[in-house]
Amino acid sequence: MKAISPILIYAILVVFAVTATILSSRYVNPPDCRGLCDPSSGQPCPAGTCLAGQQKAGLPMPYLVDDPGGSSPTSGWGILGPEDLPNPLFFLLDVLFFGQILWLGYILVVSLRRQSRPDLLLVGVALAVIIVGVVSGILLYRV
Repeated sequence: MKAISPILIYAILVVFAVTATILSSRYVNPPDCRGLCDPSSGQPCPAGTCLAGQQKAGLPMPYLVDDPGGSSPTSGWGILGPEDLPNPLFFLLDVLFFGQILWLGYILVVSLRRQSRPDLLLVGVALAVIIVGVVSGILLYRV
């Protein structure tokens, strides 16, 4: 059986990591924003409204955030829409996060097929990156 090229394996991992990152934008928090809330009125926000910049999407880092700058169209204020551009740094961090998960899975599968122990340093580094990504994402969603 002919071995698969490492470059092909890395390319597949990158494609899957980018796809997982794009699909993670379906995780929207808070999920039920349908309009903009004006806190200057002194009244509590009605159900289904959010403050500008409050709605975020992406996992674990929110790489899509509602633009509080009053972008156009005004019907998109307070909710995520096509006018809200992704944060490239957080998008890259999300790709790296999902890439680490896929890479860890690949290392474990290869080790099991060869019936050998995986390199504990590589596994430890991958798990550390995954844990840091999850904790950072949780902290960023709280802000």
